[in-house]
Amino acid sequence: MKIRHFLYPLALGLLAACSPKTEYAIEPKDLSKFHGQYVAQAEARPASDSVGVYIDYSKGMHEGIMASADFIRELFTMVNTPRTVYYRVGTAGQPPRIDINATANIPWNLNNYTDTRSVLDAPVRQITASDGTGVFITDFELVKGNQELQIVQNGKTFKTSIDISSWAVNEFQHWLKGGNTIDVFAKPFTKQNAWVPQSQQQHVYTLIFTPKALTDNPDALVNRLLEKGYGDKGDLKHYRFSAEEVALRATYQDKANVGGATDNAVPEVVQVEFPQFDYYLFRQKDLMKIPEYSPNDTRFLRNLFLENAPVNYPGLKLSLNAYDITAEYTEYYNFLNPVEGEAKQKYAYHQPPVAGDVFSLAYDAKKKEVGVQLHPNFTGVDRQTLYKADVVIEEARPQFDPALLQDLQWTDARGFQVPSLAASLTEALSRINLKDRVVYTYYVELY
Repeated sequence: MKIRHFLYPLALGLLAACSPKTEYAIEPKDLSKFHGQYVAQAEARPASDSVGVYIDYSKGMHEGIMASADFIRELFTMVNTPRTVYYRVGTAGQPPRIDINATANIPWNLNNYTDTRSVLDAPVRQITASDGTGVFITDFELVKGNQELQIVQNGKTFKTSIDISSWAVNEFQHWLKGGNTIDVFAKPFTKQNAWVPQSQQQHVYTLIFTPKALTDNPDALVNRLLEKGYGDKGDLKHYRFSAEEVALRATYQDKANVGGATDNAVPEVVQVEFPQFDYYLFRQKDLMKIPEYSPNDTRFLRNLFLENAPVNYPGLKLSLNAYDITAEYTEYYNFLNPVEGEAKQKYAYHQPPVAGDVFSLAYDAKKKEVGVQLHPNFTGVDRQTLYKADVVIEEARPQFDPALLQDLQWTDARGFQVPSLAASLTEALSRINLKDRVVYTYYVELY
């Protein structure tokens, strides 16, 4: 069968002769625009190249800063640009901008850690509302005032000024839901408890907030740090929190002519725009004959693999939703090619209801390979029909390493736990529903 590429007419006019405009054609640039501008719903908003560095100067933080000094010095070297702004976190209700080189702000100087309060929620709100990279160096011990809070743990009652709630969950949820990431570098240290004459084990945390548009950029701050080996260096631990898109890999040997098609059916037209979408034109009779000569493997598309599930979501389950978008694409084609003399109309994509019993997903969980086959109940089409077939997440439940939960909380010398960081991050991800999030899109046309 001769392979044709990209441009062909669809003679829908034979089926609807009363309409003066019923034919349309698909060109690569038009389909790319259709998908990118009108169909795709998860475009990352542009990211700023600015970096905001927030440093917790409350009492007791100096020990943590010095314990993680090598890592922090490396970080400061990387962010040493005119687009970096430093902020002092402590007593002030809104963190003020500072000159990091001024004597009163040099992080290695013990005398600079004098703040008796640690108002940490303000910088978290400021970072997660921005469109740039944020860095927050802190022990995550929120103390907003001198009032005593009464808490009950394990049947015991404690009084403390530390807020042990998941006080950052809403801000973290907002940030992660947008496809952005939060990386936590945790370094253990020992400090004196400010309320009783005892020492306690804690971690100093360097939280790095990376906008979605920068997550795959090798020049992004966190990626440069990981490239330097700080992902797991000695007792410095790294944890990533993200609900980002699934990473995919396509092993197409002949992208121009075959794409992801199997030997079961030869497509007449192929357009591969990985990692955005694939497009194929098949004769439906070729697909419907597959079960006769290949009963053990009825896939007509394959060779698309999950490189990894989203971080924190290892047990991913997938399904497939198909939509008949023939009428939608006809409207789009007419929008691109208005009748001479008529004013050009606006266009907006409206997704039709799911078309049942057309395609089904053949997912090999062991190989993590995505495959598409005809639904057993498919009876064919009576006209040239364009389908959009979305591979979507059916179920995704976050799971967390026990070591993560241990490192992101601590026990106060008085006997109670402070789980604020761990609880804020895990609860934020648990609130984000990944169900029906599109993993990949196929456009499949049958005639």
